[in-house]
Amino acid sequence: MTDYTVITSRVRLARNLAEVRFPSRINAGEVEKVYRAAFSAAKEVFDPTLYQIGSLSEEEKCYLVERHLISPMLAESPYGGVILSKDRQLSVMLLEEDHIRSQCFRKGLALEDAFASLKEYDLALRAKCRLAYDKKIGYLTACPTNVGTGMRASVLMFLPGIALNAGLNDLVEELKAAGLTIRGALGEGSEGDGFCYQISNAVSLGVSEETILNRVSSAAEKINHIEKNLLQKYYQQNRNRLEDSVARAVAILSSAKLLSQEELESLIVSVKIGVILGLVDMDHVNLDDLALLCKPYSLVRLTECENTSEARDFARARTVRKTITDKE
Repeated sequence: MTDYTVITSRVRLARNLAEVRFPSRINAGEVEKVYRAAFSAAKEVFDPTLYQIGSLSEEEKCYLVERHLISPMLAESPYGGVILSKDRQLSVMLLEEDHIRSQCFRKGLALEDAFASLKEYDLALRAKCRLAYDKKIGYLTACPTNVGTGMRASVLMFLPGIALNAGLNDLVEELKAAGLTIRGALGEGSEGDGFCYQISNAVSLGVSEETILNRVSSAAEKINHIEKNLLQKYYQQNRNRLEDSVARAVAILSSAKLLSQEELESLIVSVKIGVILGLVDMDHVNLDDLALLCKPYSLVRLTECENTSEARDFARARTVRKTITDKE
């Protein structure tokens, strides 16, 4: 069975070239220098593909944002770029807030594994160019909270039990005391849509990479335990209502002819809760993968449907029905 509490792990490293101005003040010659160093390092570690943001269509940029391969900020950059591995688990953003932001994704709680893959690229990058680094404080970055290791380690967690039992405020304070922070699924400034929250380190100065990884992993394991207990408690107090919402969600997803993105996300939350509580047998379906595939721009690519609201809703419902029931 898929463990839906920890959805994904991500490790990101922020790096800047020495003696090259930050992206907000960079010139054309310096842009080329960043591209050359980043891509040269990538070729040492994986089979890379380079995309220049300015040459992409609006649909292509939206797709990359949707898949978390680039940030919304990078999508607006006229000179930014992204280097992707074939499996799309490694993404190197160029000239976003920093010169180079490499990131690696893994399913479930796997921060150490993500960092191991990312470290290979980082070592190759350090061999190709001189990075902005201070012996006393570490790597220099555009944002003060990234100075030091330049690392942001995060886990995306599904926390309906904590949210429904009004436990988020206590969790925020606990994490803050441990040097961690909690945000919505889309990062800083976002809400916890679909009960999804991102747990990450708050600072990277004065701590090692290993310490950051251990802190975030330990927090995720503790939160996982709390979440399961609180969700069970909520179920015991609201059994009929919860079972009804789960049954309705399964019925709609199995038979609907049209599904909007918002409706799908809401229904998948109910089904995931049902799976966790043992009310639904869906071992053959990864609901998080299904939700991602059915996002607008990913859906158009997958099904080759027209990029209109009704066409997407029809294709989305058909994709969900086929995945869940094996019938179109």
